[in-house]
Amino acid sequence: MPMTPGLRAGALVLLGALACAGCSTTLPSPPQAVGDGFPGTCLPSEVSWPSDFLESLPGETEAIGGTIVGLRLEWVDSDFAWRLRSADTRLDMFGERVEDPSFGRESLVDVGTLEVIATGETELTEAEQQVNGSSAYSVAQLSGEKYPSPLIVEMARVMKDGSPMWQLTMCDTATNELTVTTLD
Repeated sequence: MPMTPGLRAGALVLLGALACAGCSTTLPSPPQAVGDGFPGTCLPSEVSWPSDFLESLPGETEAIGGTIVGLRLEWVDSDFAWRLRSADTRLDMFGERVEDPSFGRESLVDVGTLEVIATGETELTEAEQQVNGSSAYSVAQLSGEKYPSPLIVEMARVMKDGSPMWQLTMCDTATNELTVTTLD
């Protein structure tokens, strides 16, 4: 039995809705460098410190797809936000898992409440795809971050001498001076 034009249009609308079920708010591009655009301070009035929230965040919010592979404090729309990067699972059009280590999720979350502002798909770097070694939480614990200073303002997976490492940018909240260190 042939499809009527109305049935065909309804089927196309349904397919479009299903295809866009995973769509999300568009994320603004990150600043060129850590600290770009900060309003004279790296310490928001209300902030969740990475060493406090990284352990419990996966599984608690739609901002994270899986293992956390990076975060950065950013000044977005006249307020601070955390940009979180994580590994994620890609699904095909039938909802079946597709093995793709480069597939990730990137989200902006409120610095105080960790509520999602925007989220989307991203392609992970070579270093971010290699999540063996220390977790973001354990590196944050080893970083020396403590209130009131220093504050982790970026954790990024980078390749160093052919191995994936964590590169941390710390901010002295009294002077706003940034220092970079690398941990395994």
